[in-house]
Amino acid sequence: MADKRAVKLEPIDINEKLPFSEILIMGLQHVLTLFPGTIAVPLILASALNLDARLTTVMITSTLFATAITTFIQVQGIGKNIGSRLPLVLGSAFAPLSPMIAIGLKYDIPSIFGAIIGSGLILFLLSFFMEKVVKFFPPVVVGAFVTIIGVTLAPTAFKDLAGGNPAAKNFGDPKNLLLGLGVLLIIILLSIFARGMVRNLAILIGLVVGILAAIPMGLLDLGPVTHEAFFMPITPFKFGLPKFGIGSILIMTLFCMINTIQCFGAFAFLDEVTGRTTGPKQQINGIRGQALGQMIAGCFNASPSSTFNENIGIIKLSRIGSRSTVTCASIILLIISFSPKFCALITAIPKPVIGGATLALFGTITAAGISILSSVDYSNNNNSIVLGTSMALGIGANFTGDAFNHLPTVASMLLSNGLFVVSFAAVILNIVVNFRTYFPKKALTSDSKVVENS
Repeated sequence: MADKRAVKLEPIDINEKLPFSEILIMGLQHVLTLFPGTIAVPLILASALNLDARLTTVMITSTLFATAITTFIQVQGIGKNIGSRLPLVLGSAFAPLSPMIAIGLKYDIPSIFGAIIGSGLILFLLSFFMEKVVKFFPPVVVGAFVTIIGVTLAPTAFKDLAGGNPAAKNFGDPKNLLLGLGVLLIIILLSIFARGMVRNLAILIGLVVGILAAIPMGLLDLGPVTHEAFFMPITPFKFGLPKFGIGSILIMTLFCMINTIQCFGAFAFLDEVTGRTTGPKQQINGIRGQALGQMIAGCFNASPSSTFNENIGIIKLSRIGSRSTVTCASIILLIISFSPKFCALITAIPKPVIGGATLALFGTITAAGISILSSVDYSNNNNSIVLGTSMALGIGANFTGDAFNHLPTVASMLLSNGLFVVSFAAVILNIVVNFRTYFPKKALTSDSKVVENS
């Protein structure tokens, strides 16, 4: 026991006052980390809808704008009941991407954003009843969810490390592998052996060294940067006034519920990293802030956001979790969103460099999930059943999504999403095997007496 206390890290102060230079550099590190994943969603959506280069740029800049606003709301809060006031970074959510494409192809783009706004409103209203739901997310449920996030994201990072596109001729080129693994090694070594500011900026230093190394290797292409404008205004309803179809809204709500569940995972991960405890009220305020951000995103031609666990990984590696650094990141992101040229500049970072950096971050997510699960009591075997079965189902669904192709469209999209499956299975199994914990016999008896007396 003494040894455990000896190696225990000091809690991270989320309200720590830092020098402006450190806030700025840490904020930039957060931006560089969230950027690739955040622009991937509008890029995929625009490609699926056959949008031209100009409208694709509109979607990218609008998404960055909405991400900046949503992150600011989450960190700083609005009033007493909106925003968690925690150092959480939000970026484009991948879960709603499939229904967004399906709605866009079946109807039109205004129907996509109408569904985003409508589902955001539903989630916002549901947040006022969320306190009754929080108890159904104990460590065994949240730990399973956080662990599978890291497990399912790792292949994406490794694909980037190898070159990004498996169909490309240079995918798996030794140069890509050398560059990506080199970035990963630099980050690991700095995180272990460096001290002070150098250790705090391990991710940023790894990215910079990787970019510089990519130049003589011929892997840095700045051509697209020259064709973009320095400034472009962001206006609401660029694709027309939103259309609110009931079916589209309900489908979008189902998939955006995954973001809500992911929120609980992010709170647990952040608590694990910072050594603090987030109460139910703060969690619900965070979900409410995310829902408000989703409504704003729909108005500004952007996709819904979800909490980026890789940015919590930055806090874990750097030991700096001040809210001021994430606020700074949201401001930097807001400025970048008005400049397509700056967007293109960050987009030009070679895939192997991004892959090496994110592989390190996704590893910390998996480790955090395992750490959360280590606090679970497995003595009566119930929690073992919940964890083992939900993880097996989630991982199986994630890597064998084609198994559900013959089901109705909505069911197929939900069940092929590993994050949805593991969270749904864990919650249901947890209620079943621990039924008496949630619905004590005494409570059921008292209820029946009330019925009899009446």
